[in-house]
Amino acid sequence: MPSPRLIKRRIKSAKNISQITKAMEMVSASKMKRSQEQALSSRPYAKKLTEMLRTIAMHTDPSHHPLLRSNDAEKVLIVLVSTDRGLAGGLNTNLFKAAEELAQTKKVEFIVVGKKARDYVIKFGRSSIAEFTNLPEKILFEDALPIAELMMKSFLSGGYREVFLVHMQFLSTLSQRSTVERILPLTVEQIEKPEELITAKTEYIFEPNPKSILDYLLPYYVEIETYQTLLDAKASEHSARMVAMKNASDNAKDVVSELQLIYNKTRQANITRELIEITTSSLTLSQ
Repeated sequence: MPSPRLIKRRIKSAKNISQITKAMEMVSASKMKRSQEQALSSRPYAKKLTEMLRTIAMHTDPSHHPLLRSNDAEKVLIVLVSTDRGLAGGLNTNLFKAAEELAQTKKVEFIVVGKKARDYVIKFGRSSIAEFTNLPEKILFEDALPIAELMMKSFLSGGYREVFLVHMQFLSTLSQRSTVERILPLTVEQIEKPEELITAKTEYIFEPNPKSILDYLLPYYVEIETYQTLLDAKASEHSARMVAMKNASDNAKDVVSELQLIYNKTRQANITRELIEITTSSLTLSQ
């Protein structure tokens, strides 16, 4: 049985860990609230824009814009959005599983967003064409523009058949889901609408002309989708980290309770042993 001094040292260490994880939990909770509000407030706009453009794409000749046209390239581009820091539970692990499943079925290259995504690409020997790390806590629309522009430039160059976004979608504080979304080319297959709306005949009149409208709307769609992806990823990160730190704090408290019980038992056993020794000595001297 360990000595009481060693047990007290372990108790002190566990209490220190509990204090640290509790502080990290509170910091993550504060950041989580801001990032959740930002992600949820922009989601209806992004969703409506996506629905509108996908519906337009269904009724538009792909020859009107290169972002609507597929090509015969062998490679696929994956934009992998992870965290810069760890201590986020299984968030990055689940994300990389989704990326690996996609990478095993296609010849891929990566654009990595976040240091953990960069580490994943290096660890598994994948090829990346660019990396974006140390994004700010409060994501601005301007932060998404370089990523979106590189995605469009890479696709339009004809080097990639498809472009995918792989990221964590924020559902709630306790739930985040790894998501694989094909963003380019924009095609009819991406539309998620009731069957009667898909089959309905809709006619669009483009003013001044289809090319001018699509030249503006389609790049803007890619930028908005990228921006919303970054917001979802940030909200998921802080939510997962807060939950992980809360679990760590609770586990540390449980360890302290168990060690305190062991300490009390050890101390009681030492007292009992000393009493037996004193009693035995007294009886020996009295004979």
